[in-house]
Amino acid sequence: MKELQTELNDKNVQINVIQIFTKPNETFVEPKVVPASCLAFVNSSDVHTIAIAGNESFEVCCDSRTAGSGWTVIQRRQDGSVSFNRTWSEYRAGFGQLNGEFFIGLDKLQLLTNSQPHELYIQLIDFHNEQRYAHYDHFVIGNEAESFMLKSLGAISGNVTDSMTAHLNHKFSTPDRDNDESKHRHCAAEFHSGWWFRKCYVCNLNGRYIHDNVEFAGIEWRQWHFYPLKFVQMMIRPINKA
Repeated sequence: MKELQTELNDKNVQINVIQIFTKPNETFVEPKVVPASCLAFVNSSDVHTIAIAGNESFEVCCDSRTAGSGWTVIQRRQDGSVSFNRTWSEYRAGFGQLNGEFFIGLDKLQLLTNSQPHELYIQLIDFHNEQRYAHYDHFVIGNEAESFMLKSLGAISGNVTDSMTAHLNHKFSTPDRDNDESKHRHCAAEFHSGWWFRKCYVCNLNGRYIHDNVEFAGIEWRQWHFYPLKFVQMMIRPINKA
């Protein structure tokens, strides 16, 4: 009798296991895979969510119209609606609106450019609506302990003379954190912006937005001209090794 009861208990356990795995109206939902870059959103120029392995996901603005598909916009200036005269913590976190003027944030930019090799594309438009672009084939910045130093740009191509390489190996500065190499000037405070200043700049794409074509310190690419720019967009994309 005892052996029969033991056998019956074993059968009940088996039945319970079967029921657990055959419950009606339950389907297996495969975990959603979040892409690591805008390359996953073919021909899209919209806001999407990406994630680097081991890190929380975040939203980015993708651009597939300006220079081919798969670019992640990291900075945009277009109308002066957003102040770029910001603190270190604001530049680190990012600010603005992804569909308007914004800066992606140094933490995210460092994470992206160190997760895999990236190229950089800079679109420039002046108040005469003349357009130029600069393309750099290996863009990397350091971490916060390195003051988000501009560590690599790679080779340049495009239709404008290089103004960015002058800032290579220089730390990021903000009005409340002076990391430039000038002994007598605080470039970020003087020019009301955060940037990879040296003594002080050859280009400053985060400068004050000037609404007129006047020779005044604003958003500049000085190897083109000293007049302010009307529109600037900086974008990065994983390097295609194919």
